[in-house]
Amino acid sequence: MGSIIVDEKMRVNQTKNPSVSIIIPVRNEEANIQRILEQVFNQDYPPHCIEVIVVDGQSTDRTAEIASSFSISNRTPVVMRLSERGRAQGLNRGILAAKGEVIVRIDARTFISGDYISRCVETLIRTRADNVGGIQRPIMESRRQDAIGIAMCHPFGVGNAQFLLGHSSGFVDSVYLGCFRREIFNKVGLFDEQAVVISEDSDMNQRIRAAGGSVYLNTEIEACFYPRETFGGFWSLYYRYGGARAGNLMKHRSLTSWRQAVPPVFLLTVVSSVVLTLFDYRFVYLSVMILAAYALASILISTAIAIKNRKLVLIPLLMCAFSCMHFGWALGFWKRLLVPEKAGRYWGN
Repeated sequence: MGSIIVDEKMRVNQTKNPSVSIIIPVRNEEANIQRILEQVFNQDYPPHCIEVIVVDGQSTDRTAEIASSFSISNRTPVVMRLSERGRAQGLNRGILAAKGEVIVRIDARTFISGDYISRCVETLIRTRADNVGGIQRPIMESRRQDAIGIAMCHPFGVGNAQFLLGHSSGFVDSVYLGCFRREIFNKVGLFDEQAVVISEDSDMNQRIRAAGGSVYLNTEIEACFYPRETFGGFWSLYYRYGGARAGNLMKHRSLTSWRQAVPPVFLLTVVSSVVLTLFDYRFVYLSVMILAAYALASILISTAIAIKNRKLVLIPLLMCAFSCMHFGWALGFWKRLLVPEKAGRYWGN
């Protein structure tokens, strides 16, 4: 995997603009790579302090070609091509090649403002955290996207995930993307390439905190994205999320927040009550009560959200979105724990 040698002179300077390496891991992103490169190169951060590294994970479209030919004001990205797939592999190759004192991860499908980098670096210096990030904001263009985006930013859907709720700035368990002090990778290691299924960003943040470091959320920083457009795609996304979180549990033997245990425990309770009816029919009442309570909570919360947004048509769509999140996550979680996963390189979206 390689190692990072950190010179004391390379540590983030508290009084000047530190050098920044922006790493963009990509695979088959020809529809987005031009836009995100334009946003990255048009940051208000001093241009001479920024290098941009695009790491292509064996794209079969024109992603690498577009990135290689990109130029703005005689500035071009460094384009690296992986010999194997894997988002963790892409991030690690970029980090090892980076020259900056600060490492910023950007995904091709993300939308960032012109002051994203400067806000991240300012927060990193001010808070002395090891990793900082902002709020993940959805961009909605259809009713289904509207429902999915709202569900992803509501406590009933995501519990206390502050990078989605955005209630207040402060030290948290994880953030979206990340702006890292370079030396933290020398302390905790690079992204995990060996785990079959894992949430690589949550794993990194967990390792940072376990090593005595800190992760900070600044709610004034935003990174936007387009939610899934179909409930099938949304279900698959949360099914992968659940499996990835189970992978983290298997590695660290712990979860980082109570919210991650709620869907699996709920599903286990439902299944257990149904199984128990085979031995005593009276448990059928327990099964009905549990599912009825969940349905009632979903109806009431979805209705309240729809009324607040003055879109009653969202009620059934929100109920469906919440179900995709809860049951998709839970099934993915239990499947990962109970069924051995085949080795392979993960590049999810």
